[in-house]
Amino acid sequence: MARSRLGYSPALDGVRGLFMLCFMAFHFGVTWLTGAWVGINLFFVLSAFLITRLLVEEKITSGGIDAIAFYTRRARRLLPALFLVLGFVIVYAVLWADDTVRRKIGGDVMATLGYVMNWRLISEGDQYFGTLGGATPLRHAWTLAIEEQFYVLVPFVILALMALVRSRRAITLVLVIGAVLSAVWTAVLGFHDASDYPRVYYGTDARAQALFVGAALGVWLAPGRSGAVPTFPRPVVLGAGVVGVVTSIGAFFVVGPYSAWMFNLGGMLFFALGAALLVLACADERPSWVQTIFGWRPLAYAGRLSYGLYLWHWPIWLAFGNRRLVDNGIANFVICSVLTVGIAHLSYQYIERPVIKKGVRGLFPTLRTRAVAVVVPVVLLAGCGLAIAHSAPTSPAPGDTAIAAPAGPPPMIVKGQEEYVSGEPARVGVYGDSVPFFLVDRFQSAPFPGVTLKNYSREGCDLLAEPMSWAPGFQMGNEPLCTQMKKDWPAKFTQNDDQVLLVWASPLLAVPHVVGGERLWLDDPEYVHLIDERLDTVRKEAVDAGAQQVQIVNVPCRKPVKETLPEEFRFVFDSNPKIVKEYKDPTKINAIVDDWAASHDDVAVVDLHGALCSDGYQEKIDGIQVFNDYLHFSPEATPMIWSYVLGEVSANYAKR
Repeated sequence: MARSRLGYSPALDGVRGLFMLCFMAFHFGVTWLTGAWVGINLFFVLSAFLITRLLVEEKITSGGIDAIAFYTRRARRLLPALFLVLGFVIVYAVLWADDTVRRKIGGDVMATLGYVMNWRLISEGDQYFGTLGGATPLRHAWTLAIEEQFYVLVPFVILALMALVRSRRAITLVLVIGAVLSAVWTAVLGFHDASDYPRVYYGTDARAQALFVGAALGVWLAPGRSGAVPTFPRPVVLGAGVVGVVTSIGAFFVVGPYSAWMFNLGGMLFFALGAALLVLACADERPSWVQTIFGWRPLAYAGRLSYGLYLWHWPIWLAFGNRRLVDNGIANFVICSVLTVGIAHLSYQYIERPVIKKGVRGLFPTLRTRAVAVVVPVVLLAGCGLAIAHSAPTSPAPGDTAIAAPAGPPPMIVKGQEEYVSGEPARVGVYGDSVPFFLVDRFQSAPFPGVTLKNYSREGCDLLAEPMSWAPGFQMGNEPLCTQMKKDWPAKFTQNDDQVLLVWASPLLAVPHVVGGERLWLDDPEYVHLIDERLDTVRKEAVDAGAQQVQIVNVPCRKPVKETLPEEFRFVFDSNPKIVKEYKDPTKINAIVDDWAASHDDVAVVDLHGALCSDGYQEKIDGIQVFNDYLHFSPEATPMIWSYVLGEVSANYAKR
């Protein structure tokens, strides 16, 4: 198309820059910006506004839309920086990431290159505000996927609407109706518990409401045949600026990660309309306080870097932040911010801008076949990602050097602790959540000849079937794989001829559960009775499956640091000190475990809490870090945890 008659608006870049910096800050640990995720709506509104306005202008001035040229411009803008980030992510997967991430990286790279990452995350049930453990460094590519899906369709949608509906006002109305229908559909999908969250958070159809709103504004404010840009009366624009600023920035403080009303009651549409009002005020050419504030040069430059900032900030945080380099939240923030801004600046100046101006020849002047510059990186990146995923072990092999434990016998947790007697028992089934899951996954058989462990555990698998409730109104039920595991394990236990079922009591019991519509906790007899009943069921299933004995490991003390917790735990930190107290020192849970075990002659307790916490929380034992996050034992500590636990299992088995 001919050069646009629309002038450059620093304020629009400034809006993008400010919200991008806030979004980064939230991911980098500024937890009071809880509603920063609503800023994604503003990005969708702004992108749809700018793209639609340009396409309408092209149609009016030239009589058509050159879709190929449009896609070429989008490719020039998006692909160079994306290829660079994907290269870094592949290096990260090789050098830093755990096996869980490595196993998924091939599919993640393919989904990112195909701009379908949002649907991949939905299929995996990804919880955006869930734990960082195992989070893919390409999780944030879901927004790129939605925008690209929009870019593919929007030229043809605009052509069709302008052919069928002559009036600009009518086209705008059609797009507004589309936004309302998207909001209604999102409410129909609904957010009622955690299993609903990925669908309403990542779905293109749910997020389309913001794109429709931005497109409607873009149609309304596109230049006419004379080149004149429609305007609103100045008081209307100034009022729009006030409302837009208040709603868009206010969202940071009034919206939580699990605010159901955002999805069920039109909250996303409300904030999309607020974002549209802010965009309207910034796009107006007349001087105003909005233009002055958001047109500030540093903010405007941050806006020009916003694509790079968005691409780089999340993988940089996973690689270098979250206390990986230094155990200080402020230092983590500064390091990751400097790295992100610095790399985004270099990428924009020396990679993105040359390609935007001259295409591939901006980087490779002598390259004759431009398609090579796209096809080759895609093939290489996809191939490397798949190769890394294929090379990731399904579970550590015995003696895996990735577990940096000292040579020789594991250190003792308790002086004079029991030792495992070879073959007594020989086969142990391990039942529980992610804590025993990773302990079994990392088990090294060399220090413990004569025993085989079978993993009947699952990440995030709660002992109870009733949903957990991190905060009032938010529930998290069992995942389908967890439910299936609970059904399947007795048959596998029999098939493997296991002798002992080793149940790991879960710290998740410290989180309230919804029972009969009520939110109950450990101080409620009905909740305690429910735990006892569930343990009785597991014990009976084990005995019926041929278990000679059931043993249960109690819950050790922990020292959670708020900044390293998943968002749902931070809610608990802020709202209920007694739950945090129990999580740190689980006296109520362990009393329930002791009482339940005492009521059965064939059940024995492994007192891991007493071993690890008799003198309070221990950060390290013999120089080895005990936990590597708020919940899980570190790989290095795994052998010494098993040394104690298997010694107790062996002693208890001898007394059966």
